[in-house]
Amino acid sequence: MTTLVEKTKRAVFIVPAAFFKFVVISATLKKRVEKARKYSERVSECGYLAPPPSDKALAWLKRTMRVLIFIQVGKLKVIGKENLALIGREPVIVAPNHVSAADAAVLPMVLNGPARYLGTRGVFRFLGGLGALAAGPVGVISVELKEGQGGPAREAAVKVLTSGQTLVMFPEGWAYLDGVMGPAKKGVVRIAREAAEQLKKDTYIVPMFLRYGRYPGSWIRKVQPPIAYLFLLCNPFYRKGCTVVIGKAIPSSQLPADDAAATALWTEQVMALDPQASPC
Repeated sequence: MTTLVEKTKRAVFIVPAAFFKFVVISATLKKRVEKARKYSERVSECGYLAPPPSDKALAWLKRTMRVLIFIQVGKLKVIGKENLALIGREPVIVAPNHVSAADAAVLPMVLNGPARYLGTRGVFRFLGGLGALAAGPVGVISVELKEGQGGPAREAAVKVLTSGQTLVMFPEGWAYLDGVMGPAKKGVVRIAREAAEQLKKDTYIVPMFLRYGRYPGSWIRKVQPPIAYLFLLCNPFYRKGCTVVIGKAIPSSQLPADDAAATALWTEQVMALDPQASPC
């Protein structure tokens, strides 16, 4: 009888204590989820410029990208790394072609310093906004690719350059997963010119070509991007390495006055770096 009474007394204290603990944990979790949701929404806004990433965030980025490269890419070969010498000394835009979701993993391993990246808003909204929780802390800037809606991102990109940071952007916008370059947008040359005008000196565009060992056929363009990325990530058939060729920096003062012609110059310079290009 005594034992039963003691157990009953303990239960009287344990049950409310457990319930109280559950309420506290639930409230704390709810606050964290709400905080994460608000952060995701904020950094997903086109052109939102978060503070530069911390050393801790950059270290996490490199560790994560190293794992992704091992899983999806394989061996990484870099040619022309001396052409990155201006990074950290001058305002530089690194502008590669965009042929794989793995590009975002390759570039942090290639660059010799921290950089800010322009990324499509779809990346930030991936899985209901979870993408933003990864992209925001490492300094990625959300871009709305719909015609006429990318102005805030362009303004943020100019601020990155005028504040002495390095900018990485893909002038094609979307990744063309079959390995064939898509049409480039004019944003890269406009950003370079506007920043140069504000700084009263040259800015530089560094062309870069990424060539993977194997690509799917043109059919991959008909597949929704998240499904296509997941397919390539989980398919070892396409893990055949990547060669990165870095070209000489183009000073903004040497760009043609016409934006279309200047963009065409970037396209020409990038395509000339293709290690599989046929010699003229």
